[in-house]
Amino acid sequence: MAITKVLAIVLAGGEGNRLMPLTADRAKPAVPFAGGYRLIDFALSNLVNSGYRQIVVLTQYKSHSLDRHISETWRMSTQLGNYIASVPAQQRVGKSWFLGSANAIYQSLNLIHDAQPDIVVGSARTMCTGWISPIWSKLTWPPETR
Repeated sequence: MAITKVLAIVLAGGEGNRLMPLTADRAKPAVPFAGGYRLIDFALSNLVNSGYRQIVVLTQYKSHSLDRHISETWRMSTQLGNYIASVPAQQRVGKSWFLGSANAIYQSLNLIHDAQPDIVVGSARTMCTGWISPIWSKLTWPPETR
């Protein structure tokens, strides 16, 4: 039986207006709690504990502290093909930044293409408890672009 390759995408680019002033200098997923933890740790912990080992975190708004936290805290064995990568908005499709969740995925299709997963799962919520919704599988790849 072949092992299914899964790519997990966490959308973590939100401004977090309702959390002002905590988000004045950082993205909502980077807001600290309980010492050295960040809100993003809920989602990443759930993914890793569910067996997902190829994870990309799409960032946009004031992402420096989030990028630093992920790179310093979430290290996985690359020799086994495991990774958690923080990927900033790159304007790969046109000259606009992410215009919502669907547009973030659309502008990041290169990550999906490069990883060649069998299934992609994702969430736009960084404080989730039970989530993992499939975006598509090889049955629907490549996605239609209109």
